[in-house]
Amino acid sequence: MDFLEAEGGWSLSFSGSGFLGLYHVGATECLRQRAPRLIQGARRFYGSSSGALNALSIICDFACSNLLGLVRHVERLSLGIFHPAYGPIEHIKKRLQEDLPDNSHILASQRLGISMTRWPDGQNFIVTDFATRDELIQALICSLYFPLYCGNIPPAFRGERFIDGALSNNLPFSDCPTTITVSPFNGTVDICPQSTSHNLFELTAFNASFQISTRNFFQGVISLFPPKPEVVADYCRQGYLDALRFLERREKLRQKSRGLTKEPVLWSLVSKEPPALVEGPRGTDHDQGQKAGKTVRWDIPNVLVKDVPDFERLSPELEAALRKACKRDFWAHIQCSVPGKVLTYLLLPCTLPFEYVYFRGRRLMQWLPDIPDDLYWMQGLLKSTTLQVYSVAKSWLLRWGSPPAASADSGILQQRRRRQGTAAPEARPLNHRLADCALG
Repeated sequence: MDFLEAEGGWSLSFSGSGFLGLYHVGATECLRQRAPRLIQGARRFYGSSSGALNALSIICDFACSNLLGLVRHVERLSLGIFHPAYGPIEHIKKRLQEDLPDNSHILASQRLGISMTRWPDGQNFIVTDFATRDELIQALICSLYFPLYCGNIPPAFRGERFIDGALSNNLPFSDCPTTITVSPFNGTVDICPQSTSHNLFELTAFNASFQISTRNFFQGVISLFPPKPEVVADYCRQGYLDALRFLERREKLRQKSRGLTKEPVLWSLVSKEPPALVEGPRGTDHDQGQKAGKTVRWDIPNVLVKDVPDFERLSPELEAALRKACKRDFWAHIQCSVPGKVLTYLLLPCTLPFEYVYFRGRRLMQWLPDIPDDLYWMQGLLKSTTLQVYSVAKSWLLRWGSPPAASADSGILQQRRRRQGTAAPEARPLNHRLADCALG
């Protein structure tokens, strides 16, 4: 952590995590409250997919907790994400257009790095400069677009098609020693949930490391199929606790980093007794050397959300925002109740056809301005695919139809021998005749 001494000498990188992006919100809020220097002095904020949304929220004060609004919307749908009304890209794009300030592209340029995957070659691009506000929104949409899950036609950015940045670079610059990485999945990441599994095997994919465990598997499912809003809110609280553990683990370096937490908060949550004082060297702000004296020693525990009965004591602002976001209105209570769900499923054969026609028609109307560009791209894609298939089939047929080199050489020798063999019998009788004439 020596790089924290130089102002602007570090960056933060947030991984793509789908609906688990609220984990980044909790971790960021902890850093903002208890170590503001890590946020204010960072050189750049990188992110892919939902991690890019959180990175943008740090720069432009965008409410990334709008993801909870999308989770509440999915909860009210009878078929969940398979309902025709489910459109994550449309929902997030609408929020971005409503909430982002007009100068957001100026604030984000050279401070925000968005990871995107170019289609179809899969090459990764990290965009750090944005000419307009719409270009910034389009870059975020490209980074959020998961193929088939969010639609069939990838969005365009500067004349090229891009998809989810997590498919090529899920954790940008994670191998850089001056980058503080954040991820809701267990792995070799600075801020992440502590593993409770004894399995030490890890999978390295998409420039990120994941521990092979059932916990990571189920979290991957949750990132695409969201549970209840209260469960997603707990991941946000867990992000706050994991970021706090990250700060307390570096308590010994607080004199160097000048801004990390100075109190054993996590230790006080699991134990009512204060940490004991032990003899040892302690640093001072006035003297260059170290003096012997009493110092506090404690182990940094792994605290889960279920171990904190009163989370409001840690962060009143975050807890109030989560409760407000999870609060349901009267109609939502009726829809989410057991009688409401039974009535919804009974009426589904009658309501689903009309809902399908309505929402598909509305998406078609929204697609009208982009139809020429999309059709032109599809034509070019079909042409290039056809040419590629034709060239592969042609080379395969030529290779299958032409004989091997060795058989070709042997065929030439056989032809020569046949020519010699057919010419010899015709010459031998002529010689015999000449000999007979000489003897006669």
